[in-house]
Amino acid sequence: SRTFSLGDVDRAWADCDVVVEGSSESGGQEHLYLETQSALVLPQEGNRLRIFSSTQAPTAVQRITARVLGLAMNDIEVDVARLGGAFGGKEDQATPWAAIAALAASKLRRPVRIALSRIEDMRMTGKRHPYSSDFKIGLDKHGKILAFEATYYQNAGAAADLSPAILERSLFHTTGSYFVPNVKVTALSCRTNLPPFTAFRGFGAPQAMFVIESAITRAAEVMGIDRTEIQRSNLLAKGDSFPYGMKAQQGHARRSFAETERRFDVTALRSEIDTYNRDNRLSKRGLAMMPVCFGISFTSTFLNQAAALVHVYTDGSVSLSTGAVEMGQGVNAKLLGIAAHALGIDIDRITIETTNTLRVANTSPTAASSGADMNGRATEIACRAIVDRLRVVAATALEVDADRVGISSGMVTVDGKASRIDWNQLISDAYFKRVSLSAQAHYATPRIHFDRETETGEPFAYHVYGAAVIETTVDCLRGTYTIDRVGIVHDAGRSLNPVVDMGQLEGGLVQGIGWMTMEELLFSDGRNLTDTLSTYKIPDILCTPEIDGHFLEDADNPNAVMQSKAIGEPPLMYGIGPDFARLDAMRAFR
Repeated sequence: SRTFSLGDVDRAWADCDVVVEGSSESGGQEHLYLETQSALVLPQEGNRLRIFSSTQAPTAVQRITARVLGLAMNDIEVDVARLGGAFGGKEDQATPWAAIAALAASKLRRPVRIALSRIEDMRMTGKRHPYSSDFKIGLDKHGKILAFEATYYQNAGAAADLSPAILERSLFHTTGSYFVPNVKVTALSCRTNLPPFTAFRGFGAPQAMFVIESAITRAAEVMGIDRTEIQRSNLLAKGDSFPYGMKAQQGHARRSFAETERRFDVTALRSEIDTYNRDNRLSKRGLAMMPVCFGISFTSTFLNQAAALVHVYTDGSVSLSTGAVEMGQGVNAKLLGIAAHALGIDIDRITIETTNTLRVANTSPTAASSGADMNGRATEIACRAIVDRLRVVAATALEVDADRVGISSGMVTVDGKASRIDWNQLISDAYFKRVSLSAQAHYATPRIHFDRETETGEPFAYHVYGAAVIETTVDCLRGTYTIDRVGIVHDAGRSLNPVVDMGQLEGGLVQGIGWMTMEELLFSDGRNLTDTLSTYKIPDILCTPEIDGHFLEDADNPNAVMQSKAIGEPPLMYGIGPDFARLDAMRAFR
């Protein structure tokens, strides 16, 4: 077990006007990536093997396979072109299938392929961790939270897998988007007779956020006030402390919440819903706000590193290799944009290579929403190293100082104005002058650290914020409901690719809605009974609400590449809100 604490909870209870206790349960969730777990292994010369694996963690596959076969890591090449989805389910759990195929290929000296059927995949692979949690929350009469205490019981399954790291992130997100001066939260990972649970989008944070939102909802019910009042009164401000000692760097929790209320006119919306509920006896509407605060970085500090390899060929084309794995989240589109901007050329000149352990070694998994952040920064550093050399070549040819030279839209510029030298000519000149047209770069996220002895530190480069308003309608006779509309204001920094980021915003929301409303894992004697698409229900297009998403304006982020912010995991937490909107509608009925 581990405990995070801030202030003095035991003393704080006496100062509270209202103290509420309760419990909450959150279930597991199937990843349901389109491409099941698979691997293809080709024997090479000597003992070497080439592995094509559907993995988020090529280096983990390389390292574990080498260990299983008693080989050196340089005998194992792992290549990943792209994945048909992952959502965390291929961070750790893709490795065994690659290692099994590699063992067979090593013994038989023949190509070996493994591809699980959908039923096999759903039966045997890990899911999101179910949690059982107890909470106690104390507030003053104005709705200010003075104390919060909770205990998380994590269902880890039969083996640890990534459960300890997931449990840790739950602790990091104990207070969600709120500042609470007195906190004590204990988390325990429990061994059970189920298949080991594993990483899933959000990595333990959604489970923790659901607990504090449940506590706030229960407190609002006891106090007879709207839960939105408690939420608004306790949002993080710049400089507020998290339970692990880090301080909020920005005030975007309050900004995004206020902008959501303004943009979607929540006051008028609440009045409209109240009128509807007075006029309709068997149909009721509900509303809920859902703020999000999510830390960006691997919480194991050593994983926060990435590398890139860039080659410029003599015809002006560019090859880019990084450790990022494209799994449908659009990381390659972002890396192309970063490279094109740094080199000052059109995207069409650049090719993203497969993720390969021989080109880029010792990679961290593409996870923790950090793929574009870290690999993008490494790409930027490598490209700028090449540009610095090219500027000297161009300055010599144009007889000007190098600091006056730039590259923009495929042309060499002097003081911002196009010169007579274009990109192709510049590359040719550099080659004949024997100037290197390749660069390798390494990036390690600065300043982050965490001491597990004291449970304090700054484990995140920054936080992502946002807020959503959710509207639902419940048919109180039939017991059915619809999620009508979700309005979101999301803090994406300066988005690297607004189209990609909006896709992630909408997809994450719907996946979160599925977890909170209809997806249910059922087990009997350790066997998964919901192992087919006829027994496990996920949201389809008919379940998808109207989504009105917007990015928070003037939200540049100095702690990531090109002022951007990560997008992968945070939007899923907006999907927690519909649960409380349904509850709001049901309370209007009774």
